[in-house]
Amino acid sequence: MNLLKNYTSKGESELAKFLMSNYGLHLNEFAFSRDDAGRIVIKIIADKNADADAELFISDDGLRAMVNVYPAINNGAPLNADYIIELLKHEHITVNIHRDVIDNAVKLCNEGGISENIIVAEGVEPIHGKNSQILLNFDPIKNKPKILRSGRVDYKNIDNIRIVNEGDLLLTKKPATAGVRGLSVRNQEISPDPGIDIEIQVGEGVRAENDDSEFYATTDGCVTFVRNTLEVSPIYIVRGNVDYSTGNIVFNGSVHINNDVLSDFSVKAEKDIYIDGLCQDAYLEAGGNIVIKLGVKGDNKGIIKAKGDVSVGYAEGANIEARGNIEIQKYSYHSNLKTGGILEAIKDPGVIAGGTVVAFEEVRINQAGTSGNSRFLINIGTKFYFADELEALKRTKIKYEENKAKIDEFLGSVNLKSKEVLTNPKVRQLITMRKQIDAKITDVDAQMKTLIKDAHHPRPKLKVAKELYGGLDVQIYREKLNIRENQKNVVYYFEDKYQQIAHVSLEDQDWQE
Repeated sequence: MNLLKNYTSKGESELAKFLMSNYGLHLNEFAFSRDDAGRIVIKIIADKNADADAELFISDDGLRAMVNVYPAINNGAPLNADYIIELLKHEHITVNIHRDVIDNAVKLCNEGGISENIIVAEGVEPIHGKNSQILLNFDPIKNKPKILRSGRVDYKNIDNIRIVNEGDLLLTKKPATAGVRGLSVRNQEISPDPGIDIEIQVGEGVRAENDDSEFYATTDGCVTFVRNTLEVSPIYIVRGNVDYSTGNIVFNGSVHINNDVLSDFSVKAEKDIYIDGLCQDAYLEAGGNIVIKLGVKGDNKGIIKAKGDVSVGYAEGANIEARGNIEIQKYSYHSNLKTGGILEAIKDPGVIAGGTVVAFEEVRINQAGTSGNSRFLINIGTKFYFADELEALKRTKIKYEENKAKIDEFLGSVNLKSKEVLTNPKVRQLITMRKQIDAKITDVDAQMKTLIKDAHHPRPKLKVAKELYGGLDVQIYREKLNIRENQKNVVYYFEDKYQQIAHVSLEDQDWQE
């Protein structure tokens, strides 16, 4: 046979090298052309004879045996299927041998076809095990706010408390599976990868049943599932008002108040506070978030403080401080609002008028001021608690330095070179205390450095989507600007280049966040 066809992925250059190495041909002893299908056709010009041949190889995972077949040239001996079967036997390949594929490969080879990577035997792939599956019977809490397509962050729903009752099925765990073993083409077992088991840590207010596959609440409360730990924190539920019938509330979990909190009463919770009704001039303090569904109506005598976020329906005469964000659902009049993050009032009407506003990152509102109430301050860019925390750290450092001075005064009155003095228990204790105080002073210095570094936001903004009334004062860092005329759709920011407050229209196509 002097006419071969290429059924491999080799191009002409690779084929030429193959013909020279496998058949011992020279470049002038073969020529290339192409058939109607574009396949390379090789014409053998030399009188040299070569027998057909086959090569067998096994995939790295042992699941496939493949052959390459090379046709005879001129009067060389053709290939037969028994030769490939012998190759398989020699390699102890016995599983799922494809005799029909072998016959077709031999036929194609003896018609001049050069073929490679023909699968002639296949093992059985192992079925890998499945990991444990966790099925929650409550909506998981989303700790990160949703980012809308517009780039805004949606803080509208602060629904981050999941209330459950005693006996509720909280979580079902489907165990991991071991998987099913496979077979290589050599009839050797292939072990599957077992599924990974997820161990559920049972926290407060939870019991496990049915071989740790079902987890139930043992108390009414707030359920959380964080880092594979399931916990129900008891919630103190007030089914009416916080008033003389309840007294002041101090609780180490979350508090849910069905109605109102009246003036002069206080609610302190280490976690969240949720109020379905109104809050008057009361004192609220939460280690987590505060949600007041209707709103706050007071005379600026109460205070609302949260280490997390605060969301209120409306605010009239309120004092609100949140280390996180503040969301005003409707409006805020004559209120003092301080946030360590973002202040947002973008639902209709979204009005902020009177009082003061202090925000670290950004103020996003529909309307700033009204026709009769526009003389107030919006201050952005600096954490409202920066000065207090810095002052507290300075006081702590002074206290440590005073204690250190007292120790130094005593140690200065004794001879520290004397072995007898150094072995005195009191002296040794004072020397140890001095080292500890030095370490504490170093730690306070580091805290002050971090506090100062993080005190200012790099890109604070005031964004008013609708109307901004003249008379408003805008302060960014130490710079203050009085807005004299009414404006619409405007963003105020700090221009680093000129170290001053600048503004741009929200409709400006060149404006970038």
